[in-house]
Amino acid sequence: MDVENPMILGRLEYPQPCFNQYEPTVSIEMYDDFGSLIVCHDVYFEIGDATVHIDNISDYLATRYKDKSTYDMSDSEVIVYVEKHYGFAHTKK
Repeated sequence: MDVENPMILGRLEYPQPCFNQYEPTVSIEMYDDFGSLIVCHDVYFEIGDATVHIDNISDYLATRYKDKSTYDMSDSEVIVYVEKHYGFAHTKK
């Protein structure tokens, strides 16, 4: 398309339409075993077959292992404690 506006020199090139005009949007929602949504930058734990959000880890440990020691810990202390005794901590990207 030729342009007659003096502020624009040259031609405007429009992208050629491709066969797949609409690409699917992939959205992977992740929930822990308590039903809590795990979003980007959230810490979650894998303990055996269980996936547990950091907000639910104290309840999970108290219910499953009778371990109530994490209720009074900070998040960073809980992460270190759980990785040492139970499983792995991950941060969702």
